[in-house]
Amino acid sequence: MDDVSSIIFESAQRLLSDLSERVSAGRPMADCERADGWRQIEEMGLPFALMSEAQGGLGLSDAEAFELVRICGRNVVPWPLVDTMLANRFATQGGAAPAEGPIDTLGELTAEQKERAALARAMQMAGALDVILVMTISHVQERSQFGRPLAKFQAVQHSLAVLAGEVAAGQAAAEHAVARLARGGAAATLAIGIARARIGEACSKAAAIAHQLHGAIGYAREHRLHLYTTSLWRWRDEYGTQTWWTRQVGREVLAAGPDAFWPAVTGA
Repeated sequence: MDDVSSIIFESAQRLLSDLSERVSAGRPMADCERADGWRQIEEMGLPFALMSEAQGGLGLSDAEAFELVRICGRNVVPWPLVDTMLANRFATQGGAAPAEGPIDTLGELTAEQKERAALARAMQMAGALDVILVMTISHVQERSQFGRPLAKFQAVQHSLAVLAGEVAAGQAAAEHAVARLARGGAAATLAIGIARARIGEACSKAAAIAHQLHGAIGYAREHRLHLYTTSLWRWRDEYGTQTWWTRQVGREVLAAGPDAFWPAVTGA
């Protein structure tokens, strides 16, 4: 990561964090607020971030582009920013002009485009899992029961350890897939499938534990946990469900034959 990329990431984190903090989970945004937020996003050039520099984008490498997508996952906002990033990348690669305004759906995708979109969702989920873990740790440290912080109870500590393990495993699978994609080759397809299957499982378990440790307040629409867990559940099923990707992994492994199985496991 060079200095320019660091500046882009810091600026994106600052802007998206500010926009995310303005969102009240239980209150719809006014049209003027929505328009002003998207204007700020466009002024920073984020909708064009995944395009090449020659096409008017930020000129990020694949690894840097997906790190920017992770930042988007850490800061849930009511604009389809990542979808617009992907749509503009796919459009310019096909010789078309980037879209004007936000893009909610990508439409029909090639197999390669679906894999890239699926990996983008995995990195968004990795970012959101980061926040859910931090939010849950903070909650159990601040809230007390029977005269003790919740974090002092062994059962809560065990649940936190499981939550942290799921977050780490899901993120590791997503990061491995990004590295494989950057290297190119057919192995990226299998790595993306594994990432989507593993992080999908992590999202289900992490959301359940986070809501359990937050108690009733975590289920309220007004609480920010709701923004992240509902986003996880939505992202988990987009560009291929967890079940679909798990079956894809199985097909890839079986197609390679028994002699290739152990080298594939150890080579990962």
